[in-house]
Amino acid sequence: MRFRVVFFLIIALGCFSIANAERADLGLLEEQAFQAAVERAATSVVQIRTVGGLDRVGKTVIAQGPTTGLIISADGYIVSSAFNFAQQPTSILVQTPSGKQVPAKLVARDKNRMLVLLKVDSDVPLTVPETVPTGEIHVGQWAIALGRTFQADRVGVSVGIVSALNRMFGRVIQTDASVSVANYGGPLIDLHGRVLGVLVPMAPQQSAGGEQNELAGTEFYDSGIGFAVPLEHVLGVLQRWRQGEDLLPGKLGVGLKQGNAHLQSPRITSVWPGSPAATAGWQPGDVIVAVDGHAVGTQAQLRFQVKPLYAGDRVAVRIRRGEQEIESQITLAGELGAYRHAFLGLLPMRDASRGEEKGVTVRSVWPDSPAAKAGVRSGDVLKKIGETEVHSLGDAFEAMESFQPNSTAKFVVRREKRKISRTVKLGALPEEILLREFLPRAFHVEDSQPTDQHPAELVPLKLPEFSAEVWFLSAFDEKDRRAGLLLWLAEQGSEEAQQLADAWQTIRRRDGVTLLIAHPQSEAGFSADDLEYLETLLRTARQRMRIDPRRSAVAGRGKAGQLAFALALRRKNKIGGVISIDAPLPRALKLPANLPGNRLAVLVIESPGSSFAPLIHKNIEQLREAGYPTSWLQLPAAVHEDTELDGLARESIARWFDGLDKL
Repeated sequence: MRFRVVFFLIIALGCFSIANAERADLGLLEEQAFQAAVERAATSVVQIRTVGGLDRVGKTVIAQGPTTGLIISADGYIVSSAFNFAQQPTSILVQTPSGKQVPAKLVARDKNRMLVLLKVDSDVPLTVPETVPTGEIHVGQWAIALGRTFQADRVGVSVGIVSALNRMFGRVIQTDASVSVANYGGPLIDLHGRVLGVLVPMAPQQSAGGEQNELAGTEFYDSGIGFAVPLEHVLGVLQRWRQGEDLLPGKLGVGLKQGNAHLQSPRITSVWPGSPAATAGWQPGDVIVAVDGHAVGTQAQLRFQVKPLYAGDRVAVRIRRGEQEIESQITLAGELGAYRHAFLGLLPMRDASRGEEKGVTVRSVWPDSPAAKAGVRSGDVLKKIGETEVHSLGDAFEAMESFQPNSTAKFVVRREKRKISRTVKLGALPEEILLREFLPRAFHVEDSQPTDQHPAELVPLKLPEFSAEVWFLSAFDEKDRRAGLLLWLAEQGSEEAQQLADAWQTIRRRDGVTLLIAHPQSEAGFSADDLEYLETLLRTARQRMRIDPRRSAVAGRGKAGQLAFALALRRKNKIGGVISIDAPLPRALKLPANLPGNRLAVLVIESPGSSFAPLIHKNIEQLREAGYPTSWLQLPAAVHEDTELDGLARESIARWFDGLDKL
């Protein structure tokens, strides 16, 4: 019996040893396979050094160390991530795997997939890697990320798998290999050393202008979420790319209804003048149902079909208009003209919902506007714009998105017991500031509280995650009325907050404006680092108060004014106006395109003799060219050095603010 036990124990130990040996052999073979794959691909991976350019893009500090590129042609074309060139370097040096350092020229950028194309001159043909056909890439296969940064004589290696395909609306593959600034621009390879794709940062969210930027997606690095543009795609556009023109995202030129892109249908709400959609004869109300034979039922599905395409690509699009389906051949555009919002010329009552009849009661008619020329009067009730029945102010704004300046629109108003129909040629949103005589009270119910109560009773607003002081002064005691919101970025402490509140006391009661006063987090004043704090503040204010986003504005002087610009342009869907006092646009800010559905008006205030005057006037031209209605106001000389504005200036601001919800 003991012999049998010993015998079986020997057999078991032997099997265990064999299993361990097999596992050891398998691990060794796996390691050898990784090494062989890396060695095979490494000869196509280059180190890139950039010299000069910007130290910072926005609030992101740009590293000046070496970066990575991938050879894609024997005659010297190299591809890299646009992240590595966001600082606009003055010169570029490439060290090839042989150790030779040569200058490179940036040929062009791919602004859809965030890549750059470089060209070097080489005495010998460069080594081009083998490409994995896109059809052979599958989820779960080994993926190895390479970079040649810190040491030019060797590559950095990170191992993972392909975790997803067709991410970022069909433009990239996803990997869980560690991807960071160390290997952006390098290759993602398979177990045979063939290149799957070029590593890039990318984010699902776009900028305010609807486009990606070079730094988007860097927050994902080393997180187990990395992206690579399939090399087969890069080689497919190389012939076109090497001509020296940037590859731009393709655009149809339509606006869609805001909401959840995975639920909303691709119903067109607006069409850019001169766009591919306009050339094809598309109209507001049309629904896009197919792109290149692929059915689309949601806005997300439409993006999946269009996002991978470039300007100049030709696509077949089928739209539905009523019961009819129409086929269109569309050549996508790279740039669209500035979008400008149409204007009818009405100022609405703001508590029209208190009445029994649905519609928008006309508070006042803008002088010399299309509505004024059509004979609309104060007290008329707007019932219809185009084919849209108007039940609320939101319906009216949505209906106006279907039109462009200079287009013809039919509208219907009720006057006493009769309906009046008119057809007018619409204008563009005006920039003039109306006199008070054209701005009667916008609420049917008068306030019972006096408007000259002093001192104003400021209430603190706490943000647990931020230390900065915030105060607010509500417009109404009633909870069922929507107020405007004026977010004032104040550099000083609580004493200045009280002065502001007292100064705006009468205006905020009369016009229904909640005053929100925010101080910087640092004693040094406001900076780009305060953007997150201010966005949190806006979100908190909307949650706790009934705020009308169309009558929400942010204001500041100097650096605070520059931050007001940055915040408003970043959150145009939540802010309807920006007020800058002696503040040019931030130097590193790329002015985003004006978009349907996101109206933003600008009020630029300038002190006499301001040293920023030439730059401010140039900015006004830029804002107007981009489609933003921009008003200008010059302060009296007496308040040039004052912290607070004088009464006339405040009243001008109030009248400008009071017109933000004009139709």
